[in-house]
Amino acid sequence: MCLFYAAFLLLATYSPVHAASNAGPFQGVATQKGKPGADKKTGIKKEASKAGGVRERANDKERFVTIDFDNVDLRIFIKFISELTGKNFVVDRNVKGKVTIISPTKISVKEAYKVFESVLEVHGFTTVPAGDIIKIVPAVAARSKNIETRLRKMAISPEDKVVTQVIPLQYADPDQLRKVLAPLISKTSIIVSYPPTGMLIVTDVLSNIKRLLRIVEAVDVKGVGAEISVIPLKYAIATNMAKSLDSVFQKKGAARVKKGAHAGPVIRIVPDERTNTLIILASEDDTQKIKHLITLLDKEIPRDKGNIHVYYLQNANAEDLAKVLTAIPSKKSTALKKGKAPAISMEAKIVADKATNSLVITADKEDYLALEGVIKKLDIPRRMVYIEALIMEVNVDKSFELGVEWQAGGTFGNYGAFGSSYPGTEFSPVEPGFSLGVLGKTITIGGQTFNSLGAVVKALQSDTDVNILSTPQILTTDNEEAKITVGKNVPYITSKERATGETQYSYSYAYKDVGVTLKITPHINQEGFVRLKLSQEVTRLIQNKGLEEGYPTTYKRSADTTVIVKDNNTVVIGGMIDNSITNQKYQVPCLGGIPGLGWAFKSLSRSRNKTNLFVFLTPHIIENPRDAKAIYKEKKEKMDRIKGGTVKMYEGRYKK
Repeated sequence: MCLFYAAFLLLATYSPVHAASNAGPFQGVATQKGKPGADKKTGIKKEASKAGGVRERANDKERFVTIDFDNVDLRIFIKFISELTGKNFVVDRNVKGKVTIISPTKISVKEAYKVFESVLEVHGFTTVPAGDIIKIVPAVAARSKNIETRLRKMAISPEDKVVTQVIPLQYADPDQLRKVLAPLISKTSIIVSYPPTGMLIVTDVLSNIKRLLRIVEAVDVKGVGAEISVIPLKYAIATNMAKSLDSVFQKKGAARVKKGAHAGPVIRIVPDERTNTLIILASEDDTQKIKHLITLLDKEIPRDKGNIHVYYLQNANAEDLAKVLTAIPSKKSTALKKGKAPAISMEAKIVADKATNSLVITADKEDYLALEGVIKKLDIPRRMVYIEALIMEVNVDKSFELGVEWQAGGTFGNYGAFGSSYPGTEFSPVEPGFSLGVLGKTITIGGQTFNSLGAVVKALQSDTDVNILSTPQILTTDNEEAKITVGKNVPYITSKERATGETQYSYSYAYKDVGVTLKITPHINQEGFVRLKLSQEVTRLIQNKGLEEGYPTTYKRSADTTVIVKDNNTVVIGGMIDNSITNQKYQVPCLGGIPGLGWAFKSLSRSRNKTNLFVFLTPHIIENPRDAKAIYKEKKEKMDRIKGGTVKMYEGRYKK
C-alpha cells in the first residue's frame, strides 16, 4: 500500500495543481485552496481508496478521514497533509524521518492536522506560521522564529505546535518557580524568569504548556511570594533586632533544606540605623511571622532589666572583688576541661566604682545571675580582731623564768608549738634565740598569775628592771593588715654649705623614724583560732654617737613571724636581746674643769646593760556589733579611770 501511495504522490508532483520551489534551506509544497482530492487529475480519492491509506467521506459541513501509514517518509506525509488541509508548507531541508500512524477510527480534517503537529513534535520539528505559509523547522530553531505568543488568560488548545507562553505570577517567586518547572518542559523547550514583573516565559508545545499552567495555578497561591515591608521600631535597636531575627529565620530555612524540603523564598532582613527601622524581604506568610515576633520583642525594657547592672556592695571592697570576678573562667578559656560548663561568657564586663563601692556589670541575664550568686557569697560582713599588745624590755638579770611557767613554751626543732592543749598547730620557723609560746587566758610571770595584759602592766610599771616601751591596741578586719607606730621622727643634718664670703653655714636636714612599729595581719579560721602574721621593729637612738657630726646612729631590733593562737589567749615573742654600754662622767663643779688638776675632782664609769625585748599579743575575735559594743564599753571605762589617775588596760571583762 505504501509503495502504491508513494508512486501516486510522485505522479501528483507533476500535476499542474502542485508547484514546488526552492528558497534557501526550505523546499516549498503548495496546494490549491478548496477541497483536496476533488480534482480528478490528482487521483487521490481513487488511489487512496484503493491503497486503503486514506478514506474520505464527503459532507457539506465536515469531512472525516481514516489515517493509516506504515513507515512512510515524513516528507510524503507532509505532502499528504498539505493536500488534505489545503495549507501551504515550507519545509526545512533538515526535516527527515519515517512516519508510522495507526488510526482505524475516522477523524476530522482538523483533528488530522493536530495529529500532523504531534508527529512533527515527536520527530523534533514544529510548525511556525508566517503569513499565508507554514514553516516546518526543527523545534530548537523555532525559539527564534515568529512563533505565536500567548498570555495566560488565552484559551489553550491541546495542540503540539510550539508557542511562547507568558505566565504572570501573583505570589510565587519567578526564580524559584523556574527551578521547579525546568525538569517538566520538553527537551528542546526553554523557560526563563523575569523577577522585575514577576513573570515566567515558556517556549514549548501547547499541550505541554497546558500542563505547566495547571501546575503554576496550584503553586502560585497566597503566602509564598516575596514582598518588601518596612517596619519601624519603637524601643528596640534595629541592628540588634535584625541579628535576633536572622538567627531565628535563617536557622529555620537551613533546617528545611537539611530535611530535603524546598528552601522556599529567601528571607532578607536589613536594619536602617538612621531611622531605626527594619526592611524585610520575605513571603507573605514569613512576613506575618516576622511582624508578630517583632511585636513581642519591641517593648520597653524596665530600667532594671537591661544588660547593665549596678550592684552596691555592703561589706566587700569593689576593686578587690572586681579582680576576683574577672578571673572567673569564661566560655573561650582554653584552660577549661571538656565537659565542664564555664561560669560566664566573654562578653561580660565588670567595672569597680571606687566612689560608691559598687560594681557596674555588663552582662546578659544568665551571666548576671551567675555573678550575682558569687557576689552575695563574697559580700558578707567580715569578722574583726581586736589585738592587745604589750612591748617591754626586761633586764636580763631579772628572772622571769618564762620558759618554765608558760603553758606551752619552748621550741621544737625550728617550730614553736602550743603543746598538748592545741595539738597539731604549728608556728612558722623563727630566728635562733627567739622564744615563742602561748600563755593561755592567764599569764604567769615570776610565779605570779595575771588575768590580762593590763594586770601585767599595772604590776610592772614601777619595776625598774622592766621598761614598758608601748602598749598598742589595734582593731582590724580579718585578713587586713594593721600597722601602729609609736616613736618620734629625729632630724639630722645631711649636708652643710657656706657661700663665698659668708661666715654662717646653711644646713640640709633629713628625718629618721625612731620608736616601735608593729604590723599585724590576722586571719580567723572556722575553729576560733587566729593566725597572726607579725612584723615587729624597735628602733633606738644611740645617744652621743654620731650626733656631733650630724648623722645619728640607731639600734634596731625586728622580728617577722607567723603564729596561731586561740581567741582570748596570749602569745609572746621574746629573745631580741640588746647589749648596750653606757659611759658616765662625774665631776665637782668648777674644780673638775681646771686644766691638769681637774682629774682629781672628777671620775669616769662604764656600765654594760643587757635587755630582752618581749612582745605580748592577745587577740579577741569580734563576730558581730554586740561584741564590738562590749569592747567599746571596756575602753570607755579605761579612759574614765585614766582621768581619775588610774592606769588600767582592758582586763578581759568581755567573756564569750
